[in-house]
Amino acid sequence: MNIKSIIVDDEPKSRRNLRDLLTEYCKQVEIIGEAASAPEALKLLQQTQPDLLFLDIEMPGGSGFDLLKSLNDQFFEVIFVTAFDKYGIQAVKFCAIDYILKPIDIFELSKAVEKASTQINRKKENQRLAELVANIDRADEEKRLALPLSEKIEFVVIKHIIRMEADGNYTRIFIEGNKEYMVCKTLKEYHEILEAYGFLRTHQSHLINCQKISAYVKSDGGYILMEGGDNVPISRQKREEVLKRIL
Repeated sequence: MNIKSIIVDDEPKSRRNLRDLLTEYCKQVEIIGEAASAPEALKLLQQTQPDLLFLDIEMPGGSGFDLLKSLNDQFFEVIFVTAFDKYGIQAVKFCAIDYILKPIDIFELSKAVEKASTQINRKKENQRLAELVANIDRADEEKRLALPLSEKIEFVVIKHIIRMEADGNYTRIFIEGNKEYMVCKTLKEYHEILEAYGFLRTHQSHLINCQKISAYVKSDGGYILMEGGDNVPISRQKREEVLKRIL
């Protein structure tokens, strides 16, 4: 899992050094932005949703602590990176994952990133479990499916799914609004989950939402036309079952 991260430091050299160390020794960290001040960082945070913030403390125009105080909700983890060791207790009060002194020790940096990674994964797993619990009380039409993507877990309303298509051990998922996801899960697994919600296996490689069928086309051996315009084949083995369900 990539950890989407932002570096906030007023010194270009410090930002560059940290970026180089992360690129070399912490491959799971993906730098999605940099800022040279607290106001700059605030704008960047409003535009993105990082998992992790590498935050300097003493900066012109507002400290790292000032930045955190200005936020209504801290949705990311924080690793303070500073040249001053007098801020340790305050860093703890701000629930920082870790506190690293400059010049940066590679071992300390790697340890802090691993700690952050564990916490971020736990939060995402908790979100997934909360969604599963919430599904129990939802009406069927509002139930959601958790899609484990490479960088996040995406929750989609089941009724918005048009169809799914096998791609080896992966599954392509097509959703209303021309959205498409590739998920590391087999079509068989999704068939078992979604059969109770009106999904039908038309072929070894295809699973459709019966509520999203536009037409059954008899020509060319017969196929299903789905909302959005995709054609879905019907295998010989599935033909009788499919026609019984849709006609």
